[in-house]
Amino acid sequence: MTAKTAGSSGVGKAATSGFLWLAVQSLAARGIGFISQLFLARLLLPEDFGTIGLALTVTAIANSLISFGIDEVLLQRQKTMTLWEPLAFWMSAGVSVAGMVGMFIAAPFAAHWYHSPALVGLIMAIAVATPLRALSTVSAVKVRAEMDFRFLAACNTFEIVALQVLTIILAALGTGAYAFAIPYPIVALVRTAWLWKRAAPSIKGRYKAIQARYLVGNSTLILLNRTCIEFINQGDYIVLGLIASKAMVGYYFFAFRFAAQPVRMLAGNVSNVVFPALVQFRNEPARQTDAVLRACRLLGYLVMPFCFLQAGLAKPGLHLLFGDRWMPAVPYVIILSIGLPFDAISWITGALQSARREFARSCQYRLIAFPLFYIMVGLGGYWGGVMGVALAVAAYYFLWPPITSYLILIGSGVSALTVAEFYFMPMIFSCIAIGAGMALAQTSLFHGNDFVECMVIGIVTCIVYPALLAVFRPEMFREIVNRFGGKLKKRRQTGEANA
Repeated sequence: MTAKTAGSSGVGKAATSGFLWLAVQSLAARGIGFISQLFLARLLLPEDFGTIGLALTVTAIANSLISFGIDEVLLQRQKTMTLWEPLAFWMSAGVSVAGMVGMFIAAPFAAHWYHSPALVGLIMAIAVATPLRALSTVSAVKVRAEMDFRFLAACNTFEIVALQVLTIILAALGTGAYAFAIPYPIVALVRTAWLWKRAAPSIKGRYKAIQARYLVGNSTLILLNRTCIEFINQGDYIVLGLIASKAMVGYYFFAFRFAAQPVRMLAGNVSNVVFPALVQFRNEPARQTDAVLRACRLLGYLVMPFCFLQAGLAKPGLHLLFGDRWMPAVPYVIILSIGLPFDAISWITGALQSARREFARSCQYRLIAFPLFYIMVGLGGYWGGVMGVALAVAAYYFLWPPITSYLILIGSGVSALTVAEFYFMPMIFSCIAIGAGMALAQTSLFHGNDFVECMVIGIVTCIVYPALLAVFRPEMFREIVNRFGGKLKKRRQTGEANA
């Protein structure tokens, strides 16, 4: 085995191990988030969810400025990272402070725009977390460059657990929407301290003017890209804040938060694992393309059944847990759970663009997506209110991410049929599996008992979907079994040997 082959093999093993760690973290976070939703849905009112949803339209957009895109540019300089750390740290810190001040200034205007005075305090509370979190930017990049995904999984899990526990405690104390806002700066401070202990950044050192120009030049494109993404992510809430009551915004916020969890956790973790590997393969475009195709295919066949099952369980599940209180959110959960998984694969193809430093091209796609999204959501809201917005959001994700994924991959010789498989074969299998479960649950034998309906839908899906994979996509079935089953078996054997 050559040194080059050995290095590539090491990267592949690290990526596989990292994916397993982050997949376990995703499942844990999914369970934590679900339990948190149960408590918060009982402790808070739809108006509280609506108010925090409107506050996040300001803070999420401003927080896209936290790292100024420096993290991705810095990760591109893995071999000489120590020379770039001081400049990256101080630039990130400076921009984050400016972002916090900007949020302070924007808070009264947002409160006036949405006719909600409570937004001022909420926005300011969340804004304090911005510089605290930015102080960990360089440390997080260093850990990612080392591909220490076990530590990242632990850090991410801590952040999720701490946020949820603090939110529940504050909600139980009667703080209303502030239960969502106050934990942000507290958890950001602890997270930064933990990352500094693991990989403290170098904050002293000289740098050249050309380095600053490089960071600013490339980071500006990434900043524009991220800002467009956040405006898209918050666009539905911006429109709803103008046309709907806080209670209706709350139902939609609850539904979106519920529906987006599997997409953001699975897609986010896979892209975090894949990106450092793609950077390592920068001089091997064929290996880059192969890694992206494998990741896209794996993610597509994992995220689709999760989301479609969520749609199938929405009505009996929410009624079982909350009675009639949150039933107005059910249609939005179903619609968004079906539409959002089509966005997942674009996270991987977006990571490929970043690894290839195609920042300008990525910005071009975002600048097309930005007006497209607002036109679709605006028309949906005008004609159909909250339901129209939900349908427009689902339609956007059904159409635009597959198009951009194809445009990114076509340059590597990937066919449209291959890209279509990532999206539509898992969708077809998921529809058949969940449809079979829902049909059986509606028979006279099971219908009318929410718990039994959920069990039937879940069990049938867990049987039918793997069976469809085994029959029609046996190579994908074997890869999933080998990737997870083999790694888990190996870790179990290692643990037994150590014991």
